Amino acid sequence: MFILGSCSNAPLFIEAPFDGHKSEIDVSSLAPAQPRFYSLTVDRKRISFFLVKINGDVQAYFNACEECYPKKAGFRYEEGYIKCRSCNERWPLDSLRVGMGSCYPIPLKGFLKGNNYVISREAVLEGVKFF
Repeated sequence: MFILGSCSNAPLFIEAPFDGHKSEIDVSSLAPAQPRFYSLTVDRKRISFFLVKINGDVQAYFNACEECYPKKAGFRYEEGYIKCRSCNERWPLDSLRVGMGSCYPIPLKGFLKGNNYVISREAVLEGVKFF
């Protein structure tokens, strides 16, 4: 496992497994309401995202929003909230699926297959413009 980090407020990124077609991430140890940040490289572009388990459901979001993505700051987890590192807007974790406003984590399509959360290359490419 390879972890990247830089600023103290920046999340640590776990290198997501990626075979060129899909990423399968073991979520069996994903703690409820504790986002875990990942990154992977597709077409020479570094993409970051996070997974979070809310009420037993695993959700995935790009580490970017449509409003602040040009600053490449992303989000951080802070006391039950996801907070934009650019504009400081924040949202309770259990409201992420609602997705209101322009500065809001962009959903990343995937599905649960046993203990693995599977994200296709195509789903990752849908968000490449934000990185």
